[in-house]
Amino acid sequence: MEKEQMNGQNADGKTKDIPLTPRDLKVLTALETWGVLGLGQLHGIVAGKGVSAAEKTRLFFDETDRRDYWRWFSKRLTVLVQSSYIKAHFFINHPKMFTLAEKGHELLKRRGLARMPGYRDSIDESLVEHELTVGAAGLVMTELLGLTVRTERERFLWSDHGGRGPAPERGVSDLWIVDHAQPKAIEIEMHQKSEKRYEEIFEAYRRRMPDGGAVLYLTAWPSGVRCILSHAQTFRAPFIYACSLVDFRGSAGRAPFESATVEDGPISLAPSAAREALAAR
Repeated sequence: MEKEQMNGQNADGKTKDIPLTPRDLKVLTALETWGVLGLGQLHGIVAGKGVSAAEKTRLFFDETDRRDYWRWFSKRLTVLVQSSYIKAHFFINHPKMFTLAEKGHELLKRRGLARMPGYRDSIDESLVEHELTVGAAGLVMTELLGLTVRTERERFLWSDHGGRGPAPERGVSDLWIVDHAQPKAIEIEMHQKSEKRYEEIFEAYRRRMPDGGAVLYLTAWPSGVRCILSHAQTFRAPFIYACSLVDFRGSAGRAPFESATVEDGPISLAPSAAREALAAR
């Protein structure tokens, strides 16, 4: 009997159902929304109100240590894996990460909590760094800044298990901030592209972005902001803004996105009170 409880199966070999808590449902809905999340990111999502913004940002960027694997919440994630509600994935040089499983998504649909018809249950190793960083930025924006953010998965036709058809043209950003006054596309740029590629991307946005919209780049390499803004000047794309991921993380999402033009000031995602406090420093 003890062995059956340890491996999450009944005597007939089927995974057993377990009572799910509100925290468990929060995990399932987060995995449906973001597709894949790391151990630290899930810790941050369920962390209590007493946790500081700096600590939550650390977790949202999936920073973990060995102790995190032995905390009660990590053990609860193991139970959810054993019960086939979620799936665990392991890659070298990355903490454990998770995706939704079919049983978990079916439960969300039965309870009216599912937001999408399909779910993601796997990830290619080459995409891990980018996907976790997209999740990190999105979690900071939604959980700390209170923004309404839609993921690429919510805005594109995905198959049942997370694949997608080819885009007709570039213009589906990693994230999209819903803002009637100024909608914002978020691009997580882990590596520099060619000048020609930026020209194509900027032109696609020029055709597809609503009037007054902006494209905000978060860059991961040291000269990334300068690179993006230089290309924006070259291709006369004043709707392009950029901020380094280092500054974004260090400020819990409040660092400004700089413009390539003198006329247009920076864009801040911080609430108005936080912007005023930063300006007064």
